[in-house]
Amino acid sequence: MDRISILQNIRQTIGSESSPGKLAATQVFCLQDGEPIPPGSWTPELYTHGEHSLERSFLFDPVMVWKIRDSDGELIHSTAATILWRDEPGGRRFCLMRRRRYPIGRYTIPAGHVEMGETPRASALRESYEEAGLGIVSVEPLTPPAGVWEGREVVDPCRRGANLHIWHVFLCQAVGEPHLSDEGDVIGWFTREEILNDLPLHGPTATFFGELLGQIPRNIQEG
Repeated sequence: MDRISILQNIRQTIGSESSPGKLAATQVFCLQDGEPIPPGSWTPELYTHGEHSLERSFLFDPVMVWKIRDSDGELIHSTAATILWRDEPGGRRFCLMRRRRYPIGRYTIPAGHVEMGETPRASALRESYEEAGLGIVSVEPLTPPAGVWEGREVVDPCRRGANLHIWHVFLCQAVGEPHLSDEGDVIGWFTREEILNDLPLHGPTATFFGELLGQIPRNIQEG
């Protein structure tokens, strides 16, 4: 069964858009055949169903913002992120994390799905605290301020099944030392040169750093 057909079947089961109280519990569907994956058969790292064992699934939790679009039948999520920076004697550094979940091994900025009732700004600051534990001194929109579904559409496959995300990015001066969450296995402060030349970057992270730094990073890992 193709992707859009699977999403249309899911749409008949849970509807076309998130809303408060729609789901009592997280619903998970196999990315290959659309069959429900029951609790106990999946973890954040791996979704197992029959002979399928995948890093991604169609996952819908009770608080996440999502919709299945009428125009193309695609699942789309809204994502908020922060580019965290601080000035050091050797120059400005930026906080990045290497992911231990899909997309494994790629360096990313703190980012996550917008939840119902949140503004993108509030979501971005929540994610920065959850994934890096840093204090924020200032917040500046890097993408134009917009509503949940009015930001930058970016091709960005995530472990929860969406291939497209509406991104909202904020440039934030931060203080303190970052702390790892369960999302990553490495976190730290990196120079402009390391970001542009060395780190294997997640696609959207590379896109926004390219715009911020005025140069396309060399090591971009899509998908």
